[in-house]
Amino acid sequence: MTEWQEFRGGVNIVRRHGDVIHRPASAATPAIHRLLRHIHEQGFHGVPEPRGFDSEGNELLTFLDGEVHDALTPELRTPELLHSAATLLRGLHDASATFRPRSDDRWLLPVRHPAEVMCHGDAAQYNCVVKDGVAVGFIDFDAAHPGPRVWDVAYSVYRFAPLQGPDNPESFGTPEEQGRRVAAFCRAYGPGVGAEVVDVVPDRLQALIGFMRDQAAQGNEAFQQHIEEGHTDLYEADIRYVRAQRDTLRAAFEVG
Repeated sequence: MTEWQEFRGGVNIVRRHGDVIHRPASAATPAIHRLLRHIHEQGFHGVPEPRGFDSEGNELLTFLDGEVHDALTPELRTPELLHSAATLLRGLHDASATFRPRSDDRWLLPVRHPAEVMCHGDAAQYNCVVKDGVAVGFIDFDAAHPGPRVWDVAYSVYRFAPLQGPDNPESFGTPEEQGRRVAAFCRAYGPGVGAEVVDVVPDRLQALIGFMRDQAAQGNEAFQQHIEEGHTDLYEADIRYVRAQRDTLRAAFEVG
């Protein structure tokens, strides 16, 4: 008999039974399932495939084989992982570009214009499936929403470069090294995103802070805990860091 496995994420508790994932559904889940089906229909399979709902109302999704890491440990700070994460995000965006949202879709995050693609909304290492050192899929589409490519890429480079100050325990590398990793990510991603992503990162983080505070004010205990643990303080410090290092970070795009 296949045993149940339970995983606790940043917000949700997720259970796995065989090759099926059971996750708490939200008001956005019907739209997200349509999006995931559309992406698969476009031939991109680096996302879970929806399988409906269980008797308790949880959404059912296929399991993506590989490992998910909370942090970029030294062995994950490779050009291969950085490049594959960028090309994976590009493939996801391209497959989503022909998706047509409905007027009654209820996305967790607000639509941002220009709505070029469907943003993952949280394309970070903790939602990235890795196999043999290469990114092979993204999971957890709760924050998906229509928006510009650079808006999604901004959060990914914040996490993968990373664009974080020295006081952030997840930070590594000098500003010059971080800038080179941002530039490498954008080159691997391809046309449509360049050095301007550095200027978008602070706005992206500010929007995240606003969202977290709004959710906490509405009684969301997970986000209340995140704020109490200092997550928003870290984001605010990283906003100041990216702005202070702007010229150094952007200079990497001018080299090679």
